[in-house]
Amino acid sequence: MRIVYRWPSFLERLVYYFFIPELVAKVIYEIILRVPALSITQPKQYMFYAFVAIEYVLLIFNYKDFKPAFRKVNIVWILLVIMLTHGVIVGLWWKNPIARMGVDTVNVFVVLANILILSDPRKVADTAFDRIFYLNRLYGVVMILLSVVAVAVNPTSGIKLGSAAASALAMTLVYVEIYTMRVLTPRTLVRVFFGVLLIAATAQDWNRTTLVFNGVAILALLARRAGAMPFRTMYLAMAAALTVGMAFVVLPEDSALSRRISGLNEVDLSDRTGSIGEREAEADAVHEKISSLGEVGQIFGAGHGASYDVKYTWEWKIDYSNAHYGWVLFYLRYGMLGYLYISLWILVLVLSAVTKWRSPTSAGILVFLLCIWNIGYLGTYGYFSFFIAGLPFMTPVTRVRVPNLTDDVVASNTRRFNSGRVRAVGY
Repeated sequence: MRIVYRWPSFLERLVYYFFIPELVAKVIYEIILRVPALSITQPKQYMFYAFVAIEYVLLIFNYKDFKPAFRKVNIVWILLVIMLTHGVIVGLWWKNPIARMGVDTVNVFVVLANILILSDPRKVADTAFDRIFYLNRLYGVVMILLSVVAVAVNPTSGIKLGSAAASALAMTLVYVEIYTMRVLTPRTLVRVFFGVLLIAATAQDWNRTTLVFNGVAILALLARRAGAMPFRTMYLAMAAALTVGMAFVVLPEDSALSRRISGLNEVDLSDRTGSIGEREAEADAVHEKISSLGEVGQIFGAGHGASYDVKYTWEWKIDYSNAHYGWVLFYLRYGMLGYLYISLWILVLVLSAVTKWRSPTSAGILVFLLCIWNIGYLGTYGYFSFFIAGLPFMTPVTRVRVPNLTDDVVASNTRRFNSGRVRAVGY
């Protein structure tokens, strides 16, 4: 028996870099040290950055094998170069803390670097999505089991697939696998049921963005399958709706999602308490901060490393640099120009989603679904745009296998693929 092993592509390794810190943090921080789950975002981010830093170093040493397709690079890459330069210069102008400037700059740089790297066809085209799907299911099972243990020893924990970025990616991969299924067999139906079950198991910890994403993902799936396998598609949709419906039926009234849904009926935008009220309070505090910097601050913002003070429902946040609304975060860092930046950002996401939603490839569907997440989180968690590390803006190339090609055609196509001049290659 011959064993064939495909070394993980850069895209595949990047997926695993999202998951590994979550597993480590769940065991060490939440279970052993019993640290509050919301306070360990930064350690997981630093671990992720350490992994990608190693990738960048290896890439520098093997620069001859790196051939980015500059003509295929997402236009957001240019926007990020401008944003990074803008944020650093303005941050230095206002003498922001260097350490905090570094944190804000690293976020933008990682997105910028990954977009460029993923424009190289060889970093994406040979990605073993079948292996990613299998390991994603394994990751989901392990995380849920670990979450059960964590909840037993640490009341601040919850049943979840990880923090915002990792959880979004894990759910997205479940949908990508379902989207790419060509026929429904007993085996694929088991995979569908298992994937939906993993998603539904975390329902009590969903936020509003997660709820919207799942709705859009299911509607897009039905739209893609319209006219194809109507009865089986209907059965699949009914099974998915039934499973999610059952999850909502048994959802505790004091769960995070229940509180968020009921809270929508009681929203008072004039109030500055509660989940949405605190976001409004952030917007007020940021506008006050920027106004204090004068006309220059209003145009260019406070730069990378900027912070402000805000009154939450039960506490003050001092030297706070986060902002849940994406447009507030961009305004804090880049001023009025930030509104232009985020408008272009959203435009690219929408155009990418519109052009990729019917993609037949796993990479294309991954981009489409991550664009949906990104658009949603701009209204509830601005940092998600940076924490997802550029994946929604990658170039989703694929290598097409065409049978009965002559050796001359194979050699010619392979050379063209390696040079980055083509989107897909037959061999």
